[in-house]
Amino acid sequence: MANKKLIKITAFLVILIFGICVISSISAVDASKMKVTSSGIKDGKITEKYGMYGSQKENGIPTLSIPLKISKAPKKTKFYAVYMYDNTYPWVHWTAANYKSKTFKEGASKKNAKSMVQGKNDFGTLGYGGPTPPDKTHTYTIKVYALKSKVTLHNGFTYAQFKKATKGKVLSTTTIKGQYVRK
Repeated sequence: MANKKLIKITAFLVILIFGICVISSISAVDASKMKVTSSGIKDGKITEKYGMYGSQKENGIPTLSIPLKISKAPKKTKFYAVYMYDNTYPWVHWTAANYKSKTFKEGASKKNAKSMVQGKNDFGTLGYGGPTPPDKTHTYTIKVYALKSKVTLHNGFTYAQFKKATKGKVLSTTTIKGQYVRK
């Protein structure tokens, strides 16, 4: 009888300790999860100058790319990639890869174009093409990738080529969303 009680208590303690270890490791992972922030998104809204109401345009397409700051990236990260798309309608606004800095400064798509490789957006131009919602307020997602190595892409790549090139090289991803308000 005493042996059965001892076995039950031991089993209970093993399960309890295992559970504490699992919860601790989950908390540690969550605490170090990669994050992206942007001074160009305030109260869930993308600042006007990064889209159709901004003054920096080429052929009517907004070209002033939104600033991004990445934190808590995995230690083995060598490069970053970004993919910005419209959630309301399927529309690619920006894809870029092989960028070394954790900070995409305002206008990086143009100012730092030589420091990254950029795809064609759905406007048919290279680099950033900001929000231009045709009918109402749209929600946009910016997904940032931490890459363990450089990807083989050339300027003008498609999103399908981007997905194929990053396969097996992604250490972590994170997203930020913002709405662009149509007046």
